[in-house]
Amino acid sequence: MAFGEVLVEGRVLPPGDRRHLLDHIGYRVSRDPYYLSLYRTTVGLINRLAGSRFSSLGVPQRVEVMTRHRLTSARVVPDEALGLNPDDMREVRTRAVPDLIGGYYNSPAGWAAVGYGAFPGVCSDLVRYTRPES
Repeated sequence: MAFGEVLVEGRVLPPGDRRHLLDHIGYRVSRDPYYLSLYRTTVGLINRLAGSRFSSLGVPQRVEVMTRHRLTSARVVPDEALGLNPDDMREVRTRAVPDLIGGYYNSPAGWAAVGYGAFPGVCSDLVRYTRPES
């Protein structure tokens, strides 16, 4: 969660928004063993890169670790130096990062973050639907 929330919003998420990200991760790991392994790899890698529990760092320190190690980018270019754990780094950047971003921004919290007032399929304002378009 400490990685995901800073990845998607650059801050600690409020409980309601955090729930959407937790639900996404829970859904993934409960249905496919690959995602359980992926998220365990992610936690191990970010803790190693931080030199301690990543979740114990403040948001500015988390951002610094993520920026220094390019953990905010899913793009890995050929011959890019990926550090001491290249396989883990590649897996986190190309699989975990896009999955967390996609999971969050496909939720009501993600839609709200980009300015939509209602998640698709949810009525936003009955008055809006009962007036002629202006």
